[in-house]
Amino acid sequence: MCCPCCLCVSTSEVVVVERLGKFDRFLSPGFNLIWCPCEQHAGSVSFRVQQLDVRVETKTKDNVFLTTVVSVQYQVIREKAYQAFYALTNTQQQITAHIYDVMRSQLPTLELDAVFEAKEDL
Repeated sequence: MCCPCCLCVSTSEVVVVERLGKFDRFLSPGFNLIWCPCEQHAGSVSFRVQQLDVRVETKTKDNVFLTTVVSVQYQVIREKAYQAFYALTNTQQQITAHIYDVMRSQLPTLELDAVFEAKEDL
């Protein structure tokens, strides 16, 4: 037998509801009801802008070891909330890996002075 359970969703996020283990719907901000135990709160997706700081150590073309901090701001697109919740396991780890790949492929081709000139392009 299912009974209604109250659930409050914060502004700028949605809650993922699964019915018997399968995606059913998103709950919008405000007061919502789910039918326990048939439905469950599987998690939530935040639409707030988040920041990730990544420290990268690499060597430049003129053999200078350099430590850089790259700050990336990212946000989930509302229309892609399903993919953000189910397709990506660890978003911060995937973004960090991409930053490492880009910085470690670009910085060794530049000399130290050129790195400072091209920091906005990187």
